[in-house]
Formats: sequence, structure tokens, C-alpha cells
Amino acid sequence: MALPRELEATFSPEEIEFLAGNEYIDIVPLETMDQLPLVSATIPIMKPPKKCRVPLWLALELKRQHRARIAPPEWLDLSNLESLREQEMEMDMFSKLPFRWLETAHLLLNACPDDIEDVEEVRRILLTIREARQSKARAGLEAVNEVQLALDNLGAMEINEIRPLFRETMNRMRKIVQVSEEE
Repeated sequence: MALPRELEATFSPEEIEFLAGNEYIDIVPLETMDQLPLVSATIPIMKPPKKCRVPLWLALELKRQHRARIAPPEWLDLSNLESLREQEMEMDMFSKLPFRWLETAHLLLNACPDDIEDVEEVRRILLTIREARQSKARAGLEAVNEVQLALDNLGAMEINEIRPLFRETMNRMRKIVQVSEEE
């Protein structure tokens, strides 16, 4: 299937979510499971109530089968999110979040809301953080020059969202600089 030209250099949100499935997360197995050899690693024997680190895609599948509970990452804890929200609102810089924070949160909130404490408040805080970060990204794009764009600590989805605009902006900036140098 052919994509519109402006989307050829980006990933779809679904593709980025798929890539996030390879991130590791803790689970608490609800039953004993044998060692599981995967292409990228071998998952050791899982015995309840001992936590085990597995790829997110496997954690979601075991959750769907009622064979495990997902232990949300520490950064997804309500008190940590409240602190991150304050940082995002007060600082000009982006706060430090995992590279795939947005897609991981989306997958976990949809697949296992029962494993996340105060899930609706977590959703609200994540939305506030996302909006604050989008605002900072827009401000950063306005301050772009022909050499660089300094937006440290952006996540994969955030980079993907600004990539088409950034690429076009940088191309135009280079043309303007070339024309001014020729004159």
C-alpha cells in the first residue's frame, strides 16, 4: 500500500507500539511456567509470587490468558507521575522518561487497567504531561536554526510526530542559508 509522501519517512503509531513490545517489564506469574526460549533471550522458569522480567508483548499475552499480573513500571506510579507533571510544567527542559514511555503507557492502560492503581488519575496526569511536552516541542521547533534542534529526552512517539515537520523545516532552512551565502 502506498503512503502519502509526508508519511513515507515516519512510522505509524501502531508500528511504534509494536516496537515498544520488545521493552522488558516485570510480571507476577499466577502459575508455574517452564523456561521459555525466545529468539532474543530465554525467559527463566516462572513461579508465583516471584517477579520475572519479560518482553512487554509476552506480558500482555500472559495477562490476556490470566496467567500473570503485570507490575507497572515505577515511572507509571501515581506519585512519580505527579512529580513528573510538576517538572514538565515548571521546567523548560523535557523531564527524563523512558524512550518508549507513551506507547508503553498506552498499551498498559488498555490491556491491564486492573493492575494500575488509580488508573483514571494516571490517565489524566499522562494526558497533562503529554500536552506539556507537545507544547515544549512546538516551542523548540520555533527556535530551530539551520544547524540543529535541541530537544533532549523526547520519546519515540514524540520524535515520530515532529519528524515530518522538522525535516521540511530543516530543508527550507538549508535552502535559505544557501541562497544568502550565494548573495
